[in-house]
Amino acid sequence: MYETFYGLREPAFSLTPDPRFLWLSETHQEGLSALIYGITRRKGFMLLTGEVGTGKTTLLRAALGQIPRDTDTALVLNTTGLGPIDLLKLIGAEFGFESRLESKADHLIALNRMLLDRLRARRNTVLIIDEAQNLDAPALEEIRLLSNLETDTEKLMQIVLTGQPELMRKLSHPNLRQLRQRIAIEHHMQPLGPDEMEPYLQHRLQVAGVAYDQVFVPGSEPTFYWFSSGCPRLISLLADRVLLAAYAKQLRPIPPEFVEEKAKAMGATHAVGLGDSPRLET
Repeated sequence: MYETFYGLREPAFSLTPDPRFLWLSETHQEGLSALIYGITRRKGFMLLTGEVGTGKTTLLRAALGQIPRDTDTALVLNTTGLGPIDLLKLIGAEFGFESRLESKADHLIALNRMLLDRLRARRNTVLIIDEAQNLDAPALEEIRLLSNLETDTEKLMQIVLTGQPELMRKLSHPNLRQLRQRIAIEHHMQPLGPDEMEPYLQHRLQVAGVAYDQVFVPGSEPTFYWFSSGCPRLISLLADRVLLAAYAKQLRPIPPEFVEEKAKAMGATHAVGLGDSPRLET
C-alpha cells in the first residue's frame, strides 16, 4: 500500500524469511559461515539456536543457497508431538520414500540405501529439523542414531537441528549426553545491538530500492532498539507499522517523534519485558 509513496520496489519489512533481506551482523555472519562449513565439510551434527525472531530460518535459507549444487536437502518443519516412528515417517516422506514402509527397521534400511546411493553419485545429503525443541527425549535419541549412518571415512548425512534456547537446555540433560557429544558445529544467534539498528534498517530498505534517509529521519534508532531489544522480527514489525501509519499522514521522511509515538502505542503488546528507556517513558 505504501510502497509507491516511499519509492519501494517491494515491501522492505515483510516477515517472510527471504535471504535477500538478511543483514549479516556479526552473529549472523558467524552462523552462516558455520553452517556452510559444517555442511560442505560433512561434519555430521550441527546445532543452530536462538530466540524467536532472531533470523534462524532466514539464515538457514541463505546457507542452503550458498552450498554446492551436489547437495540434496530435506526439511522437517512440524515437530510438535512427534514420536520416534512419526519422525522417521516424516523424514522418509521428505526423501520420497514409499508409504508402505511401516516399521522402524523398514525406514532405516531405506534411508541407509538411499544415502549410500547418493554417496556413490557423489552427492551430499542434509536433513534439517526445525523447532527441534518440541521433540521429546526418545525422538531426539532417534536423531542421534541416524548419525550412525556413516562409512569408515565420512558421514552419510548432515543433520542440522534448529530451535529456541529450550533446545540447549534439553540437550544438557544427562540422558541426551551422547547426542550432545555428537554435535560438531553449533552457533547461538544473539540479538542485534543498539548500534546495529540503522545498518539493519538501511540494508532492508536498499534491497527494496530506496535510501534509508529518504524514509527515516536519523534519530529513530534508539526507539527501534527499545521496542525490539535487538530482535530482527520486532524491528521489522515496528518499521512496517510505522510506514503504514506515516503513509496515512503523508509523512516523508518519517521523524523520530512519529516512530516513538507508534512504538509506545504498540509497546504494551509487543515490548513487555524488553527493557526501558528514559526517553520513552510515558
